[in-house]
Amino acid sequence: MLTAIGTFLLGVGGGAWKLIDRADKKRERREVAVEALLTARVASLEAQLQKQSADFEKERRRNKRYNSRVKAAAGRWREQLLVHDIQPDPAEWPEDDHDDTE
Repeated sequence: MLTAIGTFLLGVGGGAWKLIDRADKKRERREVAVEALLTARVASLEAQLQKQSADFEKERRRNKRYNSRVKAAAGRWREQLLVHDIQPDPAEWPEDDHDDTE
């Protein structure tokens, strides 16, 4: 009787071990798949961020050049007003006191 019960418990224990091992392997495969997916997603987002950063910097430089040209033209127009004895509004021309290289 003890031999039969021992054999039965050994069989149940072996079966439980097999089920647990199978579940662990399945979980590990899912973890590896999720890790690969997240790694690819992070790489994609980093590439997107780099592109947006480069685009932003290019746009900032373009706007700075445009603003410089507009300010130069406005300065020439202001000088023409002063040459013809017309007081421009505002009377004081704002100077470029700050540097936009942030």
